[in-house]
Amino acid sequence: MKRALLTAVAAVAVAGCGIPKDKYNATLDELNKTKTALDAEDKAKKQCESDKGDLGRTNGTLKTRLEALGQNVKDLENAKGALESEKGNLSTSLEDAKRRMAELQKAHEQAELRAQQFRTLVAKFKSMIDSGKLKVEIRNGLMLVKLADNILFDPGKTDLKKDGKDALKEVSSVLAGINGRKFQVAGHTDNQALAKGSKYKTNWELSTARAVEVVHFMIDQGGMPAARLSAAGFADQLPVATNDTEEGRKANRRIEIAVMPNMEDLPPMDDLMKDGK
Repeated sequence: MKRALLTAVAAVAVAGCGIPKDKYNATLDELNKTKTALDAEDKAKKQCESDKGDLGRTNGTLKTRLEALGQNVKDLENAKGALESEKGNLSTSLEDAKRRMAELQKAHEQAELRAQQFRTLVAKFKSMIDSGKLKVEIRNGLMLVKLADNILFDPGKTDLKKDGKDALKEVSSVLAGINGRKFQVAGHTDNQALAKGSKYKTNWELSTARAVEVVHFMIDQGGMPAARLSAAGFADQLPVATNDTEEGRKANRRIEIAVMPNMEDLPPMDDLMKDGK
């Protein structure tokens, strides 16, 4: 529009005023210079618009890359946190594994010790085992010396027989030599009702009375310290055989002397509490 206006003004001036040719030419040169400047300005403007578009696109690209970079940084921070957490978990697992290994090693050593004690016990009672007076076995994690009731007592009675006393003296002598252990004497019966006229109402009273009688004898005649002994009666509640046959009932009528575990043989209380959670 500016160029058109300048051209029109120049044409009117030339046509109406009779301007000399040299002045006309000078004016025409000036107009051409102005036109050239305007063309250059238009070109610069177009270039500026083009550059502006390029910058806008570049800016958009940079913004997208910055957002992606920010997300990558966030992902890396999250990954770092996860790795730190996993590191902590692995450290805890390693400590737990070490503790468990130590416990297993201790349990293995204790098992070896109990096995050796059992072999020693069997060896010391060999003659009595061979003669059928008693048996040595492990049941429910306990070492047991088992004596049949017919060696110790008459049916329904609690008075020790002579053979029973002799057997208990020998048993007491062996058990007294096991240092640092306590023993529980347990009476067991079959499931048959007691004979009429018995001074004991049930097998509970009979089994308990027999266990107490054995404890007293081991203390008074066997030389066992009283603090190392306890007595319990289980009636017919812990059978080792069926009560449907005479042979089974005979096996169930027995006195068992259990070698009690020491506290150090048991897991620490803290571990038991953890297992219970």
